[in-house]
Amino acid sequence: MSTGPQQSRTSPQAPRPGGGRGNALLLGGLSFSLVFLLIVGATVAYLVLRPGASSGPDSQSASSSASATSTDSGSPTPTDVVEERCYTPEYERASTNPSGKLLGGGLQFIPPAVFDGRESDGPASFLNDTQVATALVEEGWISSITVGAVDWQPGVEYPGNEIASQKIAKCFFTDGDWGDNRARERTWDEETTTPVTIAGMPGYTTRAIVNFGSDDLEKTDATEIVVVVLETEQGPSALALETAVGVTDHEEAADAALESLTGLGS
Repeated sequence: MSTGPQQSRTSPQAPRPGGGRGNALLLGGLSFSLVFLLIVGATVAYLVLRPGASSGPDSQSASSSASATSTDSGSPTPTDVVEERCYTPEYERASTNPSGKLLGGGLQFIPPAVFDGRESDGPASFLNDTQVATALVEEGWISSITVGAVDWQPGVEYPGNEIASQKIAKCFFTDGDWGDNRARERTWDEETTTPVTIAGMPGYTTRAIVNFGSDDLEKTDATEIVVVVLETEQGPSALALETAVGVTDHEEAADAALESLTGLGS
């Protein structure tokens, strides 16, 4: 048999549990991950919660509400004006009559001889700067011609010349002076409104008859109302005629006054 030295056979060593360099590396990795997550979390929280940040539909809704509130606060404050049916402005005279004519607002006319009475303000509602010519029908009763500027109630939108002519005319019926009720059971009949152009000025004429069911008058049983509202260089102005029906010289004179109607400087 061989007589050389025998080779020693040894078994591999079993791994030793725990400790050593491997554990240190594991702990370091975990610490780094924790710190990284904290940094990322803080950054996201800042971006989401920072002032002025939009956070979806709720933010948009809040912005819209704020915008609406701002817009509403700038809207006009509504007025509490109660519209009067037949507004009567405080009388102010702004015009001067030219020779041989009566002038009010942007209109003037030649007063007929039979209309020899003169007044400053008269029975017409919504008119100012007025001049009035009157003619006697009988004791306590007159026909009248009024010229003046249309002066609508402050705070109430002007409805235009067509409706203005209708309202001014109707106010003779509802709020006019009927001689201490000498003309009773009055009715508003035959109303018409038509577009007109007079002396180059466009506008509207409203006509109607006020009939009396009973009265204490001898010469008439009705009154014709004619209101012409024209657009003048001085603004809307009107000629209003209140004429005793059946009194021929008054009816003819009223027609002549209407035919003489012009703007200023004519």
